Amino acid sequence: MRTAHGTKNLARGIDQCNERWGVTSGDPGDPSTVGEQQTTESVSEYTPARHRAIIAMRYSVSKRPYDMVRDPLYVDEIQLLRPGTVIPSPATVSRDVNQIYKVGSKHVKEYFSVRVF
Repeated sequence: MRTAHGTKNLARGIDQCNERWGVTSGDPGDPSTVGEQQTTESVSEYTPARHRAIIAMRYSVSKRPYDMVRDPLYVDEIQLLRPGTVIPSPATVSRDVNQIYKVGSKHVKEYFSVRVF
């Protein structure tokens, strides 16, 4: 049995995935360029509001205390990924979660309300 059986389909699938996500195969002579992701519409732009929303969802879903935004390793991670990013305080995270709950609960109530026609 030849070892190359099936690798063509695998390679084709990888190429399709890379194309979809904007990842280039790079220059084979330059290993530093292999797998670079191009900035395309599939990559979200950072905004403080989006960051706060993600933090609120993360701590709500995982049921973590809001003080964890002060965790030194979390702060280091954020600064590594985007230096200079301001991380919201635990009080801000708490307010954001409460606001999301208040607004979201109104939409849920409307969705399940009985409508008389």
